[in-house]
Amino acid sequence: MNDERVTLELFNQSLPPYQDNLVVLTANRIREMIESRAIPPGSRLPNELELAEAMGVSRGTVRAALSLLQQQGLLWRRQGIGTFVSETPMLENRLDLNFSYTALIESLGHRPGCRLLDCHTISAESDYAHRLDVEPGTTLVFIRRVRTADDQPVVASLDIFRASLLNQGNTRLDLEALKELLIHKVSLYRIFEEDLHQPIDYGITRLRPIVADTQFIRQFELDIPKGSAVLYMEQLDYSRNREPLLLSYEYHLAEYSSFTIYRHR
Repeated sequence: MNDERVTLELFNQSLPPYQDNLVVLTANRIREMIESRAIPPGSRLPNELELAEAMGVSRGTVRAALSLLQQQGLLWRRQGIGTFVSETPMLENRLDLNFSYTALIESLGHRPGCRLLDCHTISAESDYAHRLDVEPGTTLVFIRRVRTADDQPVVASLDIFRASLLNQGNTRLDLEALKELLIHKVSLYRIFEEDLHQPIDYGITRLRPIVADTQFIRQFELDIPKGSAVLYMEQLDYSRNREPLLLSYEYHLAEYSSFTIYRHR
């Protein structure tokens, strides 16, 4: 850990007063400095009052911005000592929001990518048929891939949906075209909305922690230690008409991801 204080001169450029959300703008300014390595990993930030004066915002705005960056894994705090830049920033995922993981990676300033390991059709066995509300034997698309942030693997997944969605209405896609879209767009949600014209409206998720065994590591060709912590998420996504569209089995690598959920009374 680098305990050197970051110089205040870095923060001296005041934020424009016409922006609506100064908390987000303040957080983005600090994030840019972290990602450009102007503030290196392990560095200790100035205190909230000093940052507020340097950036021309209130102390409350700085506190909220730092909390946002902490939730996103870019910062961590030690009581009575200070706020530090994380050595390995994590991707913060809101479990109460159903959105593209690719969009999350992009929103945090990382470069999303996809290692496509397999994409073929299968015949629906009873469990898949039941979950997707199709007849047993229905042709399904089966995708095995690893999503990356700046070439670092963050999520391994299996995605399954009806093959008929590739040839519906004006849509005419074969597996090779689908593979190209996955490499180019990365986000399956985007492909469903933009190319299959079947936007995802909501999803229902079950999750539990697991540890990576040899079979899992080989299945996704991952270079991680056996016994690594993984958050397993099984999700079924639906259309606005409550039609099941996409069945996903996701494995989020705990070293690079953190999760929050908004709970209210």
